[in-house]
Amino acid sequence: MIFTETREGRRFVGELDPGLPVIATLGSIAHDYRISSGWIQATGYVRDPIIRKLQPEGGLGEPCALPGLYLVAAMQAPVSEYHGGLDLTVRVLLHGSGGDTVGGLLVEAISASLEIIAQSFDDIVLRRYDDDDMGIARWLDVAVTSADAVPEAVKSGREAMEAMPSRLLEPVEMPQLRVGDYLEHPRLGQCEVTQVVDDERVAIRMTSGKIAQLHLGLLTLKRSKRRQGHNVYEVQIRRRT
Repeated sequence: MIFTETREGRRFVGELDPGLPVIATLGSIAHDYRISSGWIQATGYVRDPIIRKLQPEGGLGEPCALPGLYLVAAMQAPVSEYHGGLDLTVRVLLHGSGGDTVGGLLVEAISASLEIIAQSFDDIVLRRYDDDDMGIARWLDVAVTSADAVPEAVKSGREAMEAMPSRLLEPVEMPQLRVGDYLEHPRLGQCEVTQVVDDERVAIRMTSGKIAQLHLGLLTLKRSKRRQGHNVYEVQIRRRT
């Protein structure tokens, strides 16, 4: 039995936007927020999952594509060190619209709206090895990291969050607009984004049908709701300084 206490960590919550690849995005989150040992849980909906099902004799089968929309009844993703690199093993239980239920190792899926909660364990290092008898990766050991060995960015939850590039710490940061999003502009009225030109400009279609370019440098956007799968943003014009 391997069992240890952890006292140093951080907690995160978020939502994966529709259209994002689940495994790739969770991996990016673990990398960007320096979660080397931790746990991620999720619930919501995914599309077109690819699953490796548990085999009767042990081990996992070949990846099997399941087209359609699935409810994520459970998703557990421990984060650990495996073969010297970051390992994110995502186990799921899914309910399909036809009443079928499937579980196994998630290879990939597309988010239809996935809500996540993550916990990092910054004062330990969890390592795994291959259990050939069971055909799975099991715990090898857990090393307790000394205070001096913990990276400065993760020595405490507060210091870590202040040091990391969290979108929550940038209240005036411009959201990443996408084609099909709507803007509720105080002067132009409701506009639809038809093209993202670059980081500072988008093309918009006004209710009159006229197409124009909108410069984002002096605007603040606040997401207010969703319409037909696209975000709707309230636009505020900032004063020049």
